[in-house]
Amino acid sequence: MKENNWNEPPKRICSICNDKRGVLSGEYCRDNEKSPHYDDDLFGGTDYIDCWVFIRGNETKEEYEERMKKRFDKSAA
Repeated sequence: MKENNWNEPPKRICSICNDKRGVLSGEYCRDNEKSPHYDDDLFGGTDYIDCWVFIRGNETKEEYEERMKKRFDKSAA
C-alpha cells in the first residue's frame, strides 16, 4: 500500500504543455519536474512562461500556420 506524504503537494499536470515532450526538441519544458533545467524555487528561473516558450519552440510549420490563420480570422471579424 502506498503511504501518503502530507508534506508534499499533489503532482499537478500542466495545463499548458500537458507534461509531454516536445515534438521537435524531444525534451520536457523547463517547468516540468522531469526536465534537467527544472527548479522548484518560487522565484527561480523556471515558471509557466517557460511552458509557452516550449510550446512555440516545438510548434510545427502546420501548427504555426493554423494558429496564424485563426488569429487573422479573429482580427478580421
